[in-house]
Amino acid sequence: MKKIKPAITLGILAMVLTIGISVQLKTITAADISGTIQLTDSNLKKSVLQWKSRYEESNQKLKDTDKQLIDLRNNVANLQSDEQTKQKIQKYQTILGMTDVQGEGVIITVADNDKVDLGNSFSSINSSSYIVHDGNLVAIINELKSAGAEAISINGKRIVSSTSITCAGNVIQINGEKVGSPFQIKAIGSKDLLYGELSKNGGTLYKLKEYGVLTNIKKVDNVSISKNI
Repeated sequence: MKKIKPAITLGILAMVLTIGISVQLKTITAADISGTIQLTDSNLKKSVLQWKSRYEESNQKLKDTDKQLIDLRNNVANLQSDEQTKQKIQKYQTILGMTDVQGEGVIITVADNDKVDLGNSFSSINSSSYIVHDGNLVAIINELKSAGAEAISINGKRIVSSTSITCAGNVIQINGEKVGSPFQIKAIGSKDLLYGELSKNGGTLYKLKEYGVLTNIKKVDNVSISKNI
């Protein structure tokens, strides 16, 4: 009986040790597997974070490029708008006679005829028919405008929409200032169109010439008209 007890005790200790070793091995194995999984998860997260960072960086570059493109388009639109605005300003300044103007056009000369042939059927009706009147100048200006004249002057005086041409007795006044014959009318625009309009049969110059007024018109490649002073 005494021999049996040590054997039982040793058997129990062996079993306990076996169970303990078995549990320890399982714990170690589980720890290794957990460590491997954690390591794999860590690498995966790191890779995902790297790709996410690259994506965000590329996306930001795309947004920056789009913004630069929009800014460039806006700048181009503004430049076009500025250029159009400048052209409009120049156009209105020309119409108002605020700037000197140069370009092709025509130069017209009309003058009283001191040596009129009174035997002419037209001039014999009225001796004043061979004298240039304010209405004649206005008619010529209107024809020039209808032909697209950009700028007009008479004896160096700029003609604009507010210009008054009147007759005081035998004297013509432009904006209250006296001007006399001969009258040199300069006009800037298409020289062919202006010449064609002013030299046509039945036009103002045609009629003035028939009445005995001295007339002349010529095309010029470079006409200079000064601004209003």
